[in-house]
Amino acid sequence: CARKNGAKLIANCRVKKIRRSNGGFRLVTANGDITAAKVIIATSGYTGDATHWHRRRIIPVGSYIIATEPLPEATIARIIPTRRVITDTRKLVVYYRTSPDRRRILFGGRVSLNESNLRTSAYRLRREMVRLFPELAAAKISHSWMGFVGYTFDQLPHVGCYNGLHYSMGYCGSGVSLASYFGMKIGLQAVGDPAGATPFDRLHFPARAWYRGRPWFLAPAVFYYRWCDWRDRLGDGRKGGKKSRRNST
Repeated sequence: CARKNGAKLIANCRVKKIRRSNGGFRLVTANGDITAAKVIIATSGYTGDATHWHRRRIIPVGSYIIATEPLPEATIARIIPTRRVITDTRKLVVYYRTSPDRRRILFGGRVSLNESNLRTSAYRLRREMVRLFPELAAAKISHSWMGFVGYTFDQLPHVGCYNGLHYSMGYCGSGVSLASYFGMKIGLQAVGDPAGATPFDRLHFPARAWYRGRPWFLAPAVFYYRWCDWRDRLGDGRKGGKKSRRNST
């Protein structure tokens, strides 16, 4: 739609600085400077130094995913008989689904305290996948990738305008649906269309005095939630054991 209306899309062109200029903005990019009357910041988990105010409000968290090699149709049907996306109930969740052609299992999650390389994450994700689905023990991994999810301190997405810069970000792991919706809304807001209004416009976008965009607290938080999951599994095991003894008497 944007291309049809004359927009030019330039990939891999990082914006280094944003400066006010003649009632609009001048953007210093890796490929030269450009001017714009309106600017929309939609960087979420990739928010960087060009927008310090936004960076202090977004926590980038790496999400790691693997894909199996093509599997037999019967195996796919047993493991995930529907086309639903599945997430477990742990504090540190894993999530999985079939590929759109239902030939592979896509399996993702957080597998380390700090950000990891794709070989290490693939090994750990595969280990967790096989723990849940032992019949995939012989399945090979064909792809491994990652991306940064943008979290916020209040666990809510945020859309609005600060210092003349429109922004939409912080989808907290639900960006596929929310980014499409808020992308439309922030576009309407940028051109002054009242239809761009949302209840989220009135939300305070919180930061922390000690946070500048590098989540130093992420590793301790992951360790704590991992311990919580271990504690819950241990508690469930004890409950199950007591129940078994009661049933056997």
